Amino acid sequence: MIPRTRRFARTIGIAFFPALLWVLLPLPGSAIARGVETGTPDRRIVDNVPRERLERWRAMPPEERERIRERYHRWKELPPEKRERIRERHRRWRELPEEQRSYLKDRRELLKSAGPEDRVVVRKFFARMRSLPPEERSATRRRIREWRSLPPGEREEALRSWGFYRELSGPERETLRWFLFARPGERPPGG
Repeated sequence: MIPRTRRFARTIGIAFFPALLWVLLPLPGSAIARGVETGTPDRRIVDNVPRERLERWRAMPPEERERIRERYHRWKELPPEKRERIRERHRRWRELPEEQRSYLKDRRELLKSAGPEDRVVVRKFFARMRSLPPEERSATRRRIREWRSLPPGEREEALRSWGFYRELSGPERETLRWFLFARPGERPPGG
């Protein structure tokens, strides 16, 4: 009698389990059980996201979404002190005037198009800037901003008053002038 009861219970269980899954999976909260690959977001998260951001997310191609997910996972893996440093840099970036932000964006684009020898000179410049005490670094940045508004002849004269600039060779000076004062899209001196 007992073996027949077990067989009967097993048959009922096998028949009942798929029906149970069919009923439970569509219920709220089961998106977590199904995993991220389903693409069904948790309702609580969706309610906290502004509509514009949600629309932008839905309009993104899948590759872009995956890239963002990967960056998010890398962010979560960072140690807390590194995340805090990144947040602080981001906060300082947002506080910069728009003119300075666009200048720095342009310098980044120029550096991307620069050759290896030009990058060496620019890295040398940044290493020198980082080695300066904070107040001297701020003063040097301020002077460079002032020099941007000078005509090229006066600018060259002002640059010669800077010790770091005098230490550079002729081609290195040309590269540094290009990096600091070139218009967006302007080719490097050797290029």
